[in-house]
Parts: sequence; structure tokens; C-alpha cells
Amino acid sequence: MRTNISDRYYRTLTYQAVDRVPDIEFGYWPQTIRRWLKEGMALELTPDEQNAMFLQKLDDFLGLDRIETEHLWLNVNLNPAFEEIVLEQREHSTIVRDAMGCTAERFLHSQEESSIPHYIKFAVETPDDWKALKERLVIDDPARTVTPATIEKIRQAASFGKMITCWPPGPYGWLRHYIGFENLSIAFYEYPQMIHEMVEHITEMSLHQLRQIPLDVPLDYSLWWEDMACKNGPFVGPTMFREFLQPCYRAVMRELRKHGACISMVDCDGNPHDIVANWLEEGVNIMFPLEVAAGCDPFAWRKEFGNEMRIRGAIDKPPLVEGGAAIDRELERIKPLLDQGGFIPHVDHVIPPNISYKNFRDYLDKKRKLIGK
Repeated sequence: MRTNISDRYYRTLTYQAVDRVPDIEFGYWPQTIRRWLKEGMALELTPDEQNAMFLQKLDDFLGLDRIETEHLWLNVNLNPAFEEIVLEQREHSTIVRDAMGCTAERFLHSQEESSIPHYIKFAVETPDDWKALKERLVIDDPARTVTPATIEKIRQAASFGKMITCWPPGPYGWLRHYIGFENLSIAFYEYPQMIHEMVEHITEMSLHQLRQIPLDVPLDYSLWWEDMACKNGPFVGPTMFREFLQPCYRAVMRELRKHGACISMVDCDGNPHDIVANWLEEGVNIMFPLEVAAGCDPFAWRKEFGNEMRIRGAIDKPPLVEGGAAIDRELERIKPLLDQGGFIPHVDHVIPPNISYKNFRDYLDKKRKLIGK
């Protein structure tokens, strides 16, 4: 743990002294932005900006804090990527073969009924498909070189007291991109050797890049994207997680700890309770966004897993829809977590369009009073 980092985010999640927790949120549906503009939000946005989910311009307008960090992105992308081809144009969507080799129907963010893509065919459906795809994922590809300029940039940022954030690929999320949710669920049973090979390969791609970084260069914090749970629980149970996925976490986190990493966050929607212990074993100790709507109880989790488990999120959305006293009750509910530390409160996912601009501003004002901003 570094003590020369002044950013409230790092200090809160490492239980260091801080004047207050950071005031952050986690994005907005494009439909939400368009609703707020109609309701009088005095912010000029281009059409592209109105269709963005994570918009720094809007965060700044709302007065949210910025997390002061320098990023290291590990490159596990296809090289070459597939050429993106539009196969069919529909009124509110397009059928596309994307850069990952998957065919999907994409819904337009500019439409009120827009949604996540509907996938039709995936790049990997058999071991032969994986063999072909692997040719685009060469471990020592020059594209996976961490350049001296990148290393120096990180070193300089660290010397000025900035937190350094590393983005390793979550093994489940990476597999699902290429195989698909339903196919992956089956492949754990029908093609276990292929799954082991794919996870080992992504692990080696990550380690190859991390080992290029001198050990005196700090990597303070890592962030894994997985989204491997729904309200009924994780898509992979703890035993299967331990066999197929946990070795990736173990190897990468071991390398990150050599650089001083002491906090690591997993972005997993839904209710992943049953595999939280697996993550904690490997040092992945920040649960995000802890969705109340999915049945996650931050107080029960903190009691079960202790203060080693940090929390981001945990503010339920329906009280913001209702507004008024409901917001007061929701903030009062989470206040004891603030007293425990290791907790950053914000809405437990992207802000949906059923929350009015007035109610959201009211919520921000009340949250800021609670955290002492």
C-alpha cells in the first residue's frame, strides 16, 4: 500500500485517513440523458454525446469527483481483428459481423427501445474455431509490447502521487465475448479442455505484458470486468470457478502484488455472493456495483466476509424513482457502511430513465451532505 497517494478513492478503499469518500456515480442510459435534457438540464450535448453511457462532460456538469489515476490497459485483443461488416440494415437496428468475429443485431442508442446487442452467432463454437481464433491471439505479438514510453508515463504519474490502475481481462467475460453465454455454459461440460486452454492463453497474454514492467514501477489497483451473475446467483458455481477461472486470477494477482497492488475490483452485476470468497482468496477485494435489486445485502456480506471486502455502489434505484423521503430513507440505510469504512456509495448501476432529473439532483445533494462534501 502506498501512502503518498492523495486521491480519495484509493485512500478510502485502503482504509487510510481521508476527509471524505469520493462523490462518484456510474454512468447514465442514453434515454436518461435525453429525458433530463427535456426536463431542463442546462447542458449542451451533441447527438453522439447524448448517446454515450459514460460521459465525463456530464459527470463534470453534475459536479462529481474525478478519480485521479493513470491507466495500464493489457492488450488481449485480436490481431488482426475481423473486418466489421454490416450484413443487414433494419429500421431500428443493424445485423453486424463485428471485430471479434461474432454476428449480432445491434439496437441503436438513439431509439427509446434500444438494448444490448442480440447475438446470433459466435466466433468460437467448437475447438476447431478456437484453434483458428488463436492465430489472431499470438502471445508475443509486438502489439502486446509495453513500450518504454508507457512505462515512463506510469513511473512519472506514480512519482506525482497518482494511483496506477491496471485493467486485466476477466477470464469469464473474455470467454463469453467469443463463445456466448449459453454456449459457454454448455462448453464447460462438453469442451472442458478447450476452456482450460482458452483461460491459460488469456492468462499468459496478461502475464507476458505485466512481466515487461520493471518491479519498481507501482501498479496499485486492478479492475476486472466479468458480469457473471444474475439475481439468482452466479453463472458459474464456486467449484467450477476454482477449477476453470481462479487460476487466471491467482497468476495475474500474484504478478500485480509484486508491484504493490493491494486493492482489486471486480465489476459483476447481479448477485455473485457464492463466488465472493473465491475472489477474496486471490486478493480481488472490492465488490461492484453490489446491486440491491438483485438481492445483494451489503451489511450481510460485510458481516460474512469482514472488512477485507470493500464495497462500491449499494444504493438502490427505486427510492430515486419515488423521490423525497424515499431517498432520505435509502441514504440513512447505507450510512452505517460509511462508518465502517472501505465503502463508496453510489447508485448500484447505470442511472435508468425512470429517474427524473429533479430526483437525481435531489439525491446528489443529500448524498453530498451525508458524505460531508
